Amino acid sequence: MVQLTIALGAHAQSMRTIFLVRHADKVSEDTDAPLSDAGRRRAECLANTLADAQIQRIFTSDLQRTQQTAAPLAEKLHLKPVAIPLSRPDKLIEAIRSGKAANVLVVWHDATLPKVMRALGAPEISPIRHTEYDRFFVLTLARGKAHFQPVFIALRYCDCPN
Repeated sequence: MVQLTIALGAHAQSMRTIFLVRHADKVSEDTDAPLSDAGRRRAECLANTLADAQIQRIFTSDLQRTQQTAAPLAEKLHLKPVAIPLSRPDKLIEAIRSGKAANVLVVWHDATLPKVMRALGAPEISPIRHTEYDRFFVLTLARGKAHFQPVFIALRYCDCPN
């Protein structure tokens, strides 16, 4: 399990940290497949991992598996996730860019998550394989600083055997 500690101070207030994950393990290849038992365990693990990260906003797609992945953390933090249609990653990017939350969680999908990250300033990553559910990305951006280089970290989290 990955433990993250976010330091908040005068410098950190001009920064935004965006945590990005693919939805947890699903039961089937159906378009709107729910989480499997392993996926529910991974969602709980994600909630425990990010419990102290001071997440202020959660974005998901309109498919139930992203919402189920975010649900344990949302409940723990008393947040209502914002669901954006999977077909509109441009709306997700705009919502993140225009939002005021310092710390944001995005639960999205393997095919479009790398494109969303690139649009936000992350470097190109290797494609997320269809069977990979443990990739975890952290993107730190400076607010209003044109010459700040984004900080990007790629991790793995919550080893949940099927």
